[in-house]
This record gives sequence, C-alpha cells and structure tokens, in this order.
Amino acid sequence: MSAEQAMENKRIWTNNELDDLLRQLNVALEASGIGIWQHNLRKNQTRWDEQLQELYGVPKGPTDVVWLECVHPDDRDAANAHFEKAIENREDYASQFRIIRQDGSIRHLRSRAKFFIDGNGEPCFVGAEWDVTDDVMRSHQLAEEREAADQSRAEARYAADHDHLTGLLNRRSFDAICASLAKRGELDFVSLCHLDVDNFKEINDRYGHACGDVVIAHVASILKQASRPGDIVARLGGDEFAIVSMDRGLNAMEKIVAEIRAELQSPVLLNGKNVVVTCSMGVAQTSASDVTGLLACSDLALYEAKRNGRNRAEWFSPAMAAASIAEKHILYELRSAITNGNFVPFYQVQVDARTRAIKGLEALVRWKHGEELKPPGAFLPTAVTNGLIDEIDEIMLRLVLADLRRWQAEGFALPRVSVNMSASRLSDPDLEEKLKRLDIPAGQVSFELVETIFLDELTPEIRANIDAIRSLGIEIEIDDLGSGHASLLGLIKLRPDEAPYDGADRFARVFGKASLISEQF
Repeated sequence: MSAEQAMENKRIWTNNELDDLLRQLNVALEASGIGIWQHNLRKNQTRWDEQLQELYGVPKGPTDVVWLECVHPDDRDAANAHFEKAIENREDYASQFRIIRQDGSIRHLRSRAKFFIDGNGEPCFVGAEWDVTDDVMRSHQLAEEREAADQSRAEARYAADHDHLTGLLNRRSFDAICASLAKRGELDFVSLCHLDVDNFKEINDRYGHACGDVVIAHVASILKQASRPGDIVARLGGDEFAIVSMDRGLNAMEKIVAEIRAELQSPVLLNGKNVVVTCSMGVAQTSASDVTGLLACSDLALYEAKRNGRNRAEWFSPAMAAASIAEKHILYELRSAITNGNFVPFYQVQVDARTRAIKGLEALVRWKHGEELKPPGAFLPTAVTNGLIDEIDEIMLRLVLADLRRWQAEGFALPRVSVNMSASRLSDPDLEEKLKRLDIPAGQVSFELVETIFLDELTPEIRANIDAIRSLGIEIEIDDLGSGHASLLGLIKLRPDEAPYDGADRFARVFGKASLISEQF
C-alpha cells in the first residue's frame, strides 16, 4: 500500500469516527432535550438547531423567529440585560427565563453560552438551552410547603402560648415570660394585678356557657385597653386574668385598676339583656424579682377583695399572709375531712312554742376534728369560698337519711328533719336524679336554703329544681330571714314553706330550739 493510499484510508477512518461522534452527540442532546444555538456578533445572525426549535415550539428549518419576542414579557428586560452584558464584555453568558410557546404554554428555560472566535475569525457565542420547568415547579412546591410548615409551626407556637378565646397569653406562657424576665434581672420593680369575674359560675348557669365566653372576651378586651405598652396581660384560666406592669410611674397600677373598673360599668349583652359584669382584683407590688411570690401575694389580696364583698380591688399587706396560712391549713384539712367523711349532724329540736310538741329537727353540720367538734362558723366560710359547700351538703344529707332510717327501725318517728342546702345546688341540672337515687321519704325532710339573695332572678333550671324538690315530698324553708341575706323579691319567687325570722332581738321565733347530739336519739 502506498503512502498516499494509507493517508486516504486514515482520513476516511477519521471522518467516519467523527461522524459517529457527531451522531452520538446529537443522540445525547436529543435525549437530554438540550437545544443548541450560535450567534454571530458581527453579522447579528442566530442559528437554532432542531432541538431548540422544538423547545420553543416553532417550525423546524430556517426561521425568522426573534428570540426576545418568545421570552415572557415579565422576563424580557432581565434576559436581554444578561445577554447584552455578555456581548459587551465578551464573557460567558448565563440566564434563566420563561418563554411563551406558539401553542400558548409557558416553559422555564435555562441558557448557557461561551464566547469564541470561529475559524473565519468571526466573534460568536455558542450556547445551550434546556427546559427546567419541572425543577422550577418542584422548587416552588417545596418553597410553598416550607412556608406552610413554617406557618403551621408559627400557629402551633401561638396556640401553645395564647388563649384561643381571648388571644391573651395563657398561663404557661405567662409563667415562662415572667421567669425569663426575672432571670435576666429585668424585674427590679413590678406590679401585678390578679383579677377574676365575680359570680362567674352563676353567669354560666343562668345565661349559658356561650354567654360565659362573651363575658370572658368582654373582660379580656377591657384589660387589653387598660394595659400599657410593655405590660404582660394573660388569661390564667377560667375567669382568672393577670396584668404585670413594670411602669415605675407614680400610681401606675392604680390608674390601670381605675380604668378597668370604669370600663366594667358598661353593660354586656347576654341573651338580649344588658348585664353589668363586675370583677374582684388583688394587687401586689414589689422591688424583688420573685414573680411567683408576687402572684401568691396578689392572690391573697384577691381573696381579701372577695371576702369584703367583691367588685373591688385590694392591695396586698403583710397581715394578709398570716391570715392566709391559717386559711390554707383549714382548706387542706377540710378537703381531707370531705374525703374521709369527718362530719356529723348536730340536731336541734324544733318545738311548737304553744303546744310544746316536737315539730321536728334541724340538722346542723359539725366537723369532727380530732376530739373536737368544730362549729359551722369555723369552716363553712372557707368551704363556700373554695367551692366545697355542695360536697358537704351532700355528705350531711346522706348522714341524716341514715339516721332517719335507724330511728324508724327503732320505732322512734319524727315529723320532719331540716337539712341545709346551698342555693348554688339549685342550679345543678342533675339534682333531681341525685335526690331520687337517695330514696328520700316524702314528708320527712325539708331543705333550708341560705344565700337567697342569689335567687332574685330564678333561672329555668332553678325553677325546675324547686318544682322537682316539692314533687318528691320535700319542703323548702329559708334560714336567713332577718339576717340581711334574704331579699323580699327572692322570697316571693321562692314561695318557701317556712320562713323563720332571724331578728331575735325584735321578734320571738315561732319555734324554740334545744340542742341534742344525734347519739342521744
């Protein structure tokens, strides 16, 4: 083989190899969806390959399509600026933009190009473009999901830190913020007002829980309005609220309390009726950073406000602490006594003053405290304030019924036994069923009500319970006529079977009473 023949064979082999490489490159470009373009800067001419024409959705072959006209109007300025900058600086080009295909669909393209001088000495760019729509959509979706997750976390944090009804801080968040401030030493002076709604249970019972929520929201709105920037306002739970103020100004908390009391004079509409809601407040102030101790002090002041008739504000004094220790001790022992049933009935005989005949007995509660029998005055105020009176009434009723059955079994019959019942029990929707389960003998038991001042407006529940009590053969008496607790309106609506007068200095009682312990019967 001659040298010329060998060279020709090598040229043919090289051309074939180059053709194979070009075919492989075209297949790879087609498979990847990458389109190629070349732009001659001097002639301002651009050539697109078929893959790029397919990307843009234009007819294949020679075309007069202007690239910039295919770009989305909102992206044209940025895409063109990128290209002009690359031309000016003879540098690599990179951009991403949207195009509007001839069928109206919108696609996201990424474009990359290199500047070079071709074999004819012409300045050119050769570039590649490919469809990144799916990547952009996934990126947008991930961003939306991250935003939704962030929003959900923010909402969860807000829900964890705030009361859903009022939007105020909740107890957990209140404690955490105060603890954090104290730890940083930012509470060198602080005032705390502890507040709750007077007779909120009665409001719920009378108007319904939906109206109770209206009252809570009403009070919360007033507290927000009365508070100053930087104050901490929280709903501690139920009808309890707190305001922490770090304002060192003279009488700052006094002004807040005065504004709250003034705004509370405006009635709130409950079931079509204008109702004035009142609140009791306890305030404590200190230069220390012990917020927990301050809350306890304000709680004592709040308790004092309730003891003094409610609808008022009291400021903490050291004397309240000593009284509180005794009160808490009584409460602790009282709860234990309820659990263990450490109560006994102390019976007073009711005698007809004219005939001297025994008309019945009145059962009065005594607390069996070790070897001592504590009278009602030693513990009932604590029981009433802390919501334990209904449980004690229930215990007493069961004890009296047990005594009645024992006396009847022994052949000792009495006309009637009177048992105290707190007026609050008349709002219990399950009262009738509870009484039926006790199998109370008709005509042998009467209920003596106290606190009849709260019966001025008889709710449907109270009326129904009064009728149910009478239908079971149980009489209703009142035990506070003349004591200042009964109202004439309450008496008229209640229609008691008996109403002994409590003004012993001016009127003689119809019935005389003599003390007798139940064991003597």
